[in-house]
Amino acid sequence: MTPNPPGIGPGGAPEGYMSVFFDVAQPFNFSNYQYWIVFNTSGNGLTPGTQPFLNNWAAYSEAIEVAGNGGSAFARAVQFVKNPSNPHIPPAFLTLYTTPQQLQFNVNSNGSGTEFNVIFQRSIFLGPLASPAPLAANWLFNGFTTQASVQNNLVFVDSMGAGGPNTPQYSSPALPTYQCFDQTLYSLASGLQIDPPASIVSVEIANNPSPAPNSQPCSADTGDAKHATSRM
Repeated sequence: MTPNPPGIGPGGAPEGYMSVFFDVAQPFNFSNYQYWIVFNTSGNGLTPGTQPFLNNWAAYSEAIEVAGNGGSAFARAVQFVKNPSNPHIPPAFLTLYTTPQQLQFNVNSNGSGTEFNVIFQRSIFLGPLASPAPLAANWLFNGFTTQASVQNNLVFVDSMGAGGPNTPQYSSPALPTYQCFDQTLYSLASGLQIDPPASIVSVEIANNPSPAPNSQPCSADTGDAKHATSRM
């Protein structure tokens, strides 16, 4: 075995990047569903839920969306831009510009069609605004499946919570972006008959901090065993 390349941490995340592995019960169906990892980077302590209108989308900061078009699939970074004059209406879904290096997507990371992997640079979530809101040190998240092709109106099919698309909602652990971590979070059983390609099994999130002054990147031997980047 040869060691991981310098700066590569758990999940294959380089310094300043996160890696997400998203697993469902049966192979993805991009004709019917979209798959989301929604982050709250504001620091307000709210977990993104399936009823975002209850708090005016306050837990929705940015997301990675994986969707399909015909026989292909793609990943994009999204920023939820609230309307300052009417916060009660759904936000605009702004696609953030990314380079292939900043957002890397593997639609079939386990070879079975039930897991994708996205590796992304956390700073893409700062967005294009002249004075972007700072990203909090600790993020919260939720994973969702939604009906496909519903513009700016998420119709939820499943989530990480015990209610699936309904209450009770999921309570996210803190994702400390200044620390090296690799967490696998399992979806709570809802007891609902959810279509298996839309049924979330788990979301694994790994983080490799940016260099000092606030944090220390992962050491060379902290790569995740399940998704190691070592080569024979």
